[in-house]
Amino acid sequence: MTDLREESSEDVHSTTGMELFRVSRVFRGGQGVHDVSLVLKSQAIHGMIGANGSGKSTLLALMAGQQFPDSGQVLYGGIPVHEHAHTLSNICLVKTHERSWENYTLKQIFSFAALLYPNWDAGLAGELMDKFQLNAKKKYKQLSRGGQSMAGIIKGMASRAPLTLLDEPVIGLDASMREIFYKALLADYSMFPRTFVMTTHLIDESENLFEYMTYIKKGNVAYHGPVEDLSAKASYLTGTSSLLEELTKDKRTLHVERLGGRLLLALEDLSDPSERKHWLDKGVELSPISLQKLFVYMTQRDAANNEREGNR
Repeated sequence: MTDLREESSEDVHSTTGMELFRVSRVFRGGQGVHDVSLVLKSQAIHGMIGANGSGKSTLLALMAGQQFPDSGQVLYGGIPVHEHAHTLSNICLVKTHERSWENYTLKQIFSFAALLYPNWDAGLAGELMDKFQLNAKKKYKQLSRGGQSMAGIIKGMASRAPLTLLDEPVIGLDASMREIFYKALLADYSMFPRTFVMTTHLIDESENLFEYMTYIKKGNVAYHGPVEDLSAKASYLTGTSSLLEELTKDKRTLHVERLGGRLLLALEDLSDPSERKHWLDKGVELSPISLQKLFVYMTQRDAANNEREGNR
């Protein structure tokens, strides 16, 4: 992973996007984010993944100025997000659940949003209301879980905010509604390019949206970069147990399956050409790991490590 703290100040401040420098926000039990440095390329769609409780929602709240960091800086366009009202009007955070909306109708919610976001597009909001088959007279608390997610999506999309943060926006949506959202996001982004950051666990169906991916592990950025680079180094190895047994204890090994006298291993990093050739010459089969599977393996590994640490 690139160490963003080593970038020159000229490179860092030439961006008009979101920048975090050694940001920490820690809660009881140590949960939160720790010493995070991150520069998000503007006018791009970013994915953010990580296990539940890894710090994704906290990180988005810090970016939106809805939480204050214990230390470090959160900048948008080079300006601290907490110190400039105009900056906050350019950032829209869509939470997984909006408690403050519960007693308001969708019509009231979107009327307030129109005042808050200078680029609000009422036409787009109405179009999405029709596509999602939502009733503007219904109160937020009367909606199903999927309906509440749809309302959040409409707020985020119609805000046309230069930086739009979507925290698990498709919770409760069926496959057809998720497809409507993905298509609407890509269509609107192509007409009005801006910066999106979206957390999700449904990586298989959404990874084609993303240009960049950020992997959050225990409150730290474990990876940030192009989507294709995250899984490019990983590989499955399939071969006889006698050949691959030595790799079962390798720190890079994320997953092991025993198939009779054969082994299937998932390695987090098999990028060394000479090592790849070594295994191919021995008759071991190499195959790519999907991003969804890689994420599952990494989070299972992290959960197992956390459990071991907790038992010490």
